[in-house]
Amino acid sequence: MTGNPSSRSDMPPCDVCAAVISDLQYDARVWKEARSLQQAGYRVSIVGCRSGIRKTEYGHRLGIQTTEVPLGGRGRHAPVVGRLMTLARAWTAILRTPARVYHAHNIHTGPACWLASRLRHASLVYDGHELYGERDGSGLGYTAIARGSLALERFMVRRSDAVITTNDSRAAVLRERHGRQAITVLANFPELRGASEAPVDMGFPEDGLVLLYHGGIYAHVRAFRETIGALRMLPDVHFVIVGFGRESDLGQIRAWAAEAGVADRVQILPPRPFDELVRIARSATVGLVPIKPVNLGCYLGDTNKLFEYLAAGLPVVASDLPEIRRVVTLGDPQVGELFDPDSSESIAAAIDKVVRDPAYGKRRREAERLSRERFTWSVEEGRLLELYDRLAGDDRHGSANLTPRR
Repeated sequence: MTGNPSSRSDMPPCDVCAAVISDLQYDARVWKEARSLQQAGYRVSIVGCRSGIRKTEYGHRLGIQTTEVPLGGRGRHAPVVGRLMTLARAWTAILRTPARVYHAHNIHTGPACWLASRLRHASLVYDGHELYGERDGSGLGYTAIARGSLALERFMVRRSDAVITTNDSRAAVLRERHGRQAITVLANFPELRGASEAPVDMGFPEDGLVLLYHGGIYAHVRAFRETIGALRMLPDVHFVIVGFGRESDLGQIRAWAAEAGVADRVQILPPRPFDELVRIARSATVGLVPIKPVNLGCYLGDTNKLFEYLAAGLPVVASDLPEIRRVVTLGDPQVGELFDPDSSESIAAAIDKVVRDPAYGKRRREAERLSRERFTWSVEEGRLLELYDRLAGDDRHGSANLTPRR
């Protein structure tokens, strides 16, 4: 990113203000959509967050204006006051950004995007990366948060001019919950630009097979402990984790590895920009998708990493969940194996079946073929641009209409 990190530059009106409460440098979906719109001629501004900064920073990347508010440190749990400050700063930045469309990438930015769209007679898009409304724990506080998040999801689905989500299963839930039929599905497929370039050298072990996980490190809602248990049955497999997480989660994973006696075969590496993830995966042996169905959103999720592994020509082992199963069982031979995320034995069997398969090389070629032919962002991009073309031709918002400069 470039720009003045300490003061706000004058912001000219843009066509699209995209907003998200997440670390912008690692949010592939937000950047894919923003790039597609920018390349189609729309003027795009992104409001997001970044870890490790103290002040809001303004800049440009690839012709896209960026506003990043402090998110706090990656390695620690943010206090409630800190999270509220992040939200307040993001909402302020959204309201100060003149746009013709406000594109909310989660419910946390929804109220500010809705208000800005009403004040400026602009269009509103809700992009539901997740499903909301389920409790993350017991007690009145968790119940209140769940009910509030579900109410906010309902508000955004019903009040937005267009609604987007990540797969057909999640779209079906939103239709049933909130009574809206017109929902656009944009899958989490990667951009393939640069995917065929030389692998990024992350220093993976050279004396064995590499099981790779990249992405957010959440010790208790991903099958990390079970995967570490599986390593005891796979003496020549190294488990490499590339990603971001709180120190408590990283410490827990290291403790499990030491307890299982496999600490020398578990390596945790820092996060890398999303543009590098496909090239990083090319150096591994098999990709891991260890989702636990702790809520409906996880149960019906698919996740970026699944498609990034395939783009790298990497066979996968993955939790046996509906949307994941549809992908992993494709190909001849199929591109991966499924497992029970609560069973180390099941995970070990899936890994062993992939890495010992005489047709392993064919699996890699099938993964790459499917990614190139079916699981590429270029397919999804067309639906995004069609949606924005409809908004551009919709006269309900009068002067707020946007005109792509294609």
